[in-house]
Amino acid sequence: MYPILFHFIRFPIYSYGVMLGLAFLVGVLWALRRAPRYGITRDSVLEVASLCVIGAIVGSRLAYVLIHWDYYRENLWQAFAIREGGLTFYGGIAGAILMAVPYIIRRKYPLPRFFDLFAPPLALGYAIARVGCFLNGCCYGRVCVYSSFPLGVKFPHLYGFRYPTQIYSLGYSLIICAILLSLERTRRFPGELFLDYLWLYGVARFFMEYFRDEAFVVGGFLTLGQLACVLLIAFVLIVKNMLRRTYEVRA
Repeated sequence: MYPILFHFIRFPIYSYGVMLGLAFLVGVLWALRRAPRYGITRDSVLEVASLCVIGAIVGSRLAYVLIHWDYYRENLWQAFAIREGGLTFYGGIAGAILMAVPYIIRRKYPLPRFFDLFAPPLALGYAIARVGCFLNGCCYGRVCVYSSFPLGVKFPHLYGFRYPTQIYSLGYSLIICAILLSLERTRRFPGELFLDYLWLYGVARFFMEYFRDEAFVVGGFLTLGQLACVLLIAFVLIVKNMLRRTYEVRA
């Protein structure tokens, strides 16, 4: 693992922070290239992307801190050490939406098209960020019997060999990105592509939880992450079905 890539003078440059920054940069640049296809100006993409980045970082960190409050209430200043890792996807999505949506509505930008525009870049950015998790040695998997990559990895600060769930997450996110690019040609209503991303992510993350080092605290057979996945998938599929019927009636 390489949690610190190098030192600039005496300042440590963390691999997690570098990969997170690269994820945002690649995602925004790709969204800028995709913008004309959706009839959206590049300036508006930059405006919204800037808000999404801020909202995603604040929301994902806040959610992580609240989940691990037993630790952070005794180490409050560590809550601001984002460059060392510790973000949650659901908190990031919620933060980005809460920050960007009111602005999009106020500027009268096409909200559903913005969601579709950002869906594949979001999947790609998530994959890149997971490389940072692997280098940082966080978000690791359960102890396994395998001792060779990609089934098992020895993390220096942990006992036993572990499933490299960060790499698995990178893989399924790239697969989701490819699926979205395929579905993009046949989407039936604005916003559908983003909804497809959410439920696809929910399904992949649900099964990934069986490999992650998380406790089964919901009924003894589900993690909190899996419960969130089930709720997300159900909500998204209901909304998608309602919107599809609405657009079919209008057509």
